[in-house]
Amino acid sequence: MKILMLCELYIENLEYQENLLVKYYRKHGHEVTVITSTYENVFDYYNNIHDNSKPKRIYYDHGAKIIKLPFKFNLLGKIKKYTDITDIVEDFKPDLLYIHDIMPNMFEMLKYKKKNPHVKMIMDYHCDYSNSANNWLSLSILHKIIRKRLYMDPIRKHISKFYPIVPGSTKFLNEVYQIPEKEMEVLPLGADIDRVKEIKASGKRKEIRERLGITDENIVIFSGGKFTPAKKIDLLLQAFNEINDPNVHLIIVGDADQYNKEYKEILLTLSQNNPNIHYVGWLDNGGVYEHLSAADLAVFPASQSIVWQQAIASGLALIVGDTGEQSIQYLNEFNAITELKKDEINSENIKKSIEEIIYKKDELENRKALAAKTASKYLDWDHLINKTLSHF
Repeated sequence: MKILMLCELYIENLEYQENLLVKYYRKHGHEVTVITSTYENVFDYYNNIHDNSKPKRIYYDHGAKIIKLPFKFNLLGKIKKYTDITDIVEDFKPDLLYIHDIMPNMFEMLKYKKKNPHVKMIMDYHCDYSNSANNWLSLSILHKIIRKRLYMDPIRKHISKFYPIVPGSTKFLNEVYQIPEKEMEVLPLGADIDRVKEIKASGKRKEIRERLGITDENIVIFSGGKFTPAKKIDLLLQAFNEINDPNVHLIIVGDADQYNKEYKEILLTLSQNNPNIHYVGWLDNGGVYEHLSAADLAVFPASQSIVWQQAIASGLALIVGDTGEQSIQYLNEFNAITELKKDEINSENIKKSIEEIIYKKDELENRKALAAKTASKYLDWDHLINKTLSHF
């Protein structure tokens, strides 16, 4: 099958949904082309720092053709349109048009679909009330008028299925865009199960632990991501310092962008007297998985990211915080995850949750086994891609 994907960001050394779809579509023999932006840095993307003078660029990743295009316009980082993609669509002749979120260029895809009725069009969706529509202007103007009336409403009937990535996104699409739930199916942010298996067989767990001065008998907690106050990593550091167990270590992966240097200093200050806290910096997706393999338990106090799924896939027990609309209970059929609600997210409850797992007999090993079971059922892209191909 020939699959054309339209998205805002594709950086080959990251592991976002787009990257994994490309890898596993290609693994199963599909031909893939991705149309995306010229961003080369994830921090620039999130801060809307973009050099639109960068020319069109084409390269290949996992055998898929990646076409990076400049913007025709970029409205405050909220509505971004590439230069015309009609020729790309017509030349590639895709069977499946995969749109990642609402994007103006999808209408050029629609023209092709109307001329080729056998072609299917699908859309995944990442917004929910925790990351979007946080004020009247965003909800009433950006979403309900610009994105809904100008973009979503004209194309909606041509989309075979909407794939919100979490139940909160299902609620958002239903309430803000009036998409019936029967037209939606949650498509979890899966993980690279193949890479997990490779790293487990590689001996990286032992290598990383030895490099950090951690023994095989020690218990290792993993955390990290972009250092922002929304992540509440400071609460984890406070809890970890209170546990004060020489046999328990904490690995923190990630870094701050230019706007969050002060928060990073807060984290470093909380860590400065504890030799069992190890900062390893910003890593590519391979490095993240390698350090996950060295851990036993992952703790993310707030602000969901793909690393949550990567941790489960790596067989780690998981403690997370739901600050609203980001519950991970849809992945908790087997009770591998401890989830703290918004009013429960504090250092005391994080400490208690960690201790209940690492000090209760057999609890840690049981949780790790349940995490592996969860990953097999919910996070394996060998199976997840079949959801997106089920319309043929």
